[in-house]
Parts: sequence; C-alpha cells; structure tokens
Amino acid sequence: MGKKPEIFKPNMNFVDNNKKAYYSYLENPLEINNKSEEEKETSDVMGFLNNISNSGSYVFNKKVVIVTKDKTYDTRIAGKLGNRLITLDNDSINVDDIKKIYEKK
Repeated sequence: MGKKPEIFKPNMNFVDNNKKAYYSYLENPLEINNKSEEEKETSDVMGFLNNISNSGSYVFNKKVVIVTKDKTYDTRIAGKLGNRLITLDNDSINVDDIKKIYEKK
C-alpha cells in the first residue's frame, strides 16, 4: 500500500477570536434633536398609531389609555377615520387633541 494523499488543512497561524473592532472617524458623531415637547408628543402619537395599525394583529385586541386635553379614555381603538380615532365605546377623538397614548398591559 502506497502513501495516501494528505487531507487539506488551512493555514491557522493567525489569531481569530471572533471579536471585531469598530472605529468611527465621523466629524459630528451625534446630532442632537431639539424638538419642542409638543412636536415630540405629536410625533409619538402618530408613531404609536402607525405601529399599532401596521403590527399585523387586530387593533381591537389592544387595550389603550388615551389622554387628551379634557379627558382620559381607557378603551380599545376601533379604527381611524381621517384625523379622528374611533373607540369601541363609541367615542370619536380628534388626533390633534391627544396628549399621550399608550398600550395598557
């Protein structure tokens, strides 16, 4: 029996510990966003409504608390028509009047 060929062995003369380094050479590393509180709340409300409507599950299953200028609603959202939210309690709430909205756990 003759000599058998060797199995391929890669060159392992380097150290590879699966760690990577990240270096950034940005001149302006952070942009500070100076929005007013009212602009932040409005964008948060619209962002929350967009996230709920695009989540893939039914909006009816989400219990929410809606705080407006005049009243606090503990309800479920039935839908959105134009600039108004319709709740399952037959309330119609103007989106511009909403100060805060969050999901109740």
